[in-house]
Amino acid sequence: MRAALLATLLPIGLLTPVASQQEPESLPSALATMMDLDWIGWRVPPAGERCVQFSSYDRGSDAGARSDGWYANGDRGNYLRVVDGVDGEEHVLVDAAGPGCLTRLWSANPHGTLHFDIDGERVWSVDFAALCSGEVEGVPVPLAAMRSRGGNLYLPIPFAATLVVSASASDLYYLADVIRWPEGTAVQSFAPAQLGAHAEMIRMVCTELETGLSGTSQVADERRVTVPEQSIVKGCFVEVRTNLDADTVAHRLQAVRLVARAGAETTIDVPLPDFFGNAAWRPWRSYQLGIVDGRFVRPGVSTEGYCLWPMPLPDGGTFELVVEEPPDGVELLLYARYDELRAQEPMRFRASYHLAKGIPTRPFSDHLVLDAKGAGRYVGTTLLVRNPSRIWWGEGDEKVWVDGEAFPSWFGTGTEDYFGYAWCDPTPFAAPFHAQVECQGPMNFGFTQLHRTHVLDNIPFQTSLKFEFERWHWVPTTTMDYATVAYWYGAPGAVSGLPPVPPADERRLERLAQPPVWVAENALEGEDLRVVSCSRGSHQVQDLGVFEQQFSRDAHRWWRDGRVGDALVLAVPVATAGRYRVTAAFVKADDFGIVQLHLGGRKVGAPFDGFSPEIVPSGPVGFGEVELPEGEVELRLELVGNHADAKPSHMVGLDWLRLEKLP
Repeated sequence: MRAALLATLLPIGLLTPVASQQEPESLPSALATMMDLDWIGWRVPPAGERCVQFSSYDRGSDAGARSDGWYANGDRGNYLRVVDGVDGEEHVLVDAAGPGCLTRLWSANPHGTLHFDIDGERVWSVDFAALCSGEVEGVPVPLAAMRSRGGNLYLPIPFAATLVVSASASDLYYLADVIRWPEGTAVQSFAPAQLGAHAEMIRMVCTELETGLSGTSQVADERRVTVPEQSIVKGCFVEVRTNLDADTVAHRLQAVRLVARAGAETTIDVPLPDFFGNAAWRPWRSYQLGIVDGRFVRPGVSTEGYCLWPMPLPDGGTFELVVEEPPDGVELLLYARYDELRAQEPMRFRASYHLAKGIPTRPFSDHLVLDAKGAGRYVGTTLLVRNPSRIWWGEGDEKVWVDGEAFPSWFGTGTEDYFGYAWCDPTPFAAPFHAQVECQGPMNFGFTQLHRTHVLDNIPFQTSLKFEFERWHWVPTTTMDYATVAYWYGAPGAVSGLPPVPPADERRLERLAQPPVWVAENALEGEDLRVVSCSRGSHQVQDLGVFEQQFSRDAHRWWRDGRVGDALVLAVPVATAGRYRVTAAFVKADDFGIVQLHLGGRKVGAPFDGFSPEIVPSGPVGFGEVELPEGEVELRLELVGNHADAKPSHMVGLDWLRLEKLP
């Protein structure tokens, strides 16, 4: 389907983005190179071609890796500069010299207006939220879409001389990837009118991106496939036939590696499920990589993994399933589809695996994804994390150093941001160029599997590329497991810089049992009590899951912005009339006030002081005994003061209330 599609779109010369081409780079040529990726491995990137990232990363990191700010996390609202615009201040996200192309734009909070100044002229002002949601005419899904609360734009925006992108909003989280072509590359710069002029092509490309995995015509069906010289592999496929449950299949497939050789070089050595983007071996789909339900392939097939990255093999090669333990009850079949290689001096497609187990969350550290030596292009990442906590593990930024640069030309704002979602949203999604394949849950507990494909935003390098993810977990006292696959092209002799793949029994990451949630015995949860009135401020149920096992049901009733004399009144059910012993538990912190309790119209106990330098549970606090009628009574929480060392916020947090009936 892809070849037929491209034949209707453009002359073949536009599919090779090099300075010597006759036709200029343009919106349609960039869209075409999204579809047919043979060019990406044809040859070493020409000198002068680079891909850089602009982002709102915390500028405290600028002091370098040995500074206290290297893991700084204030990634919101940081810009290149602020300028005066026609309608007020404008905040500059991107300022790039051409010839080049904006290839990807992401934001966790797209809002306000985005301005595009190309070659010195303002050509487009557009609503940022609409643009990142596929709601702007001419920029449909999947070129733009919200994915698990992250706004994404993959519309290529070429420019000949300069590109400046600015925003009316002052508080954005953002990432922007810009490819810069060699000097002398001819470019037809973007203008919004082109969206209408090329509407049919955009429609066809979007259809292809969402439905592009067509029927396959494999040429071999054994555990080892030999590909002759002067070939280019157009697809690698592995069928799985089994009646076993998914968890058992995934466990057994972890003992199988996909190993590929290009001539004498081993270019792929990755555990089979990890290579196809899901260690749990469950169906998911992106444009170049995925696992599909085998019922749509052939009868008897349970699932099929596919990889459609083109793999040039001028000296021939082999693909092999290396089985370290017998996968009892699972039948495996390996296929490859190839064609005649027409390129000169192509690079080799490579996939490199790195596992790190039991890594403590403090001190902060970095996971090495790739440390390549040689020339090539970086084209994709798969990440699996095993998190023993429900709490967010992925504040860590991605960092990419190219050709030995002193400071990374890619410096991100968070792991989920790199993968195109936001706010640690656990909702799975799968799109052509990125996916959250799985989040086991609850919240961010257990396995999270992620993928990102770099096509127009591939990262070319001449001598080296180093890629790291910060390990930045909100819980300082736990450990994490990370497993990554780096997909890249490298010239002959290029090396990954990663350790060998460990044996199956060492690399297995078993699924974790569901985490316990502590619940106070025989207690009424503060968050469940109906609010009768609040004289000032606001109240809500606040999730306290970050403090695992410390607060009942990981939540409390949180009252903010009250003042001395104000009260929050809650309705408390009483099963039978009688005398009750009253006990309660609260949240304590440095901005919590002193509160007096009244129950059933009577003052109970002494005032409770909620101050603590750190956020901690109060534990059970006794408030004496009180006579209560059957039915519903009012619990009045009255603010009466503040600790001398407390911040002047007068907050109150009720975790639980216990009424113990006395004989």
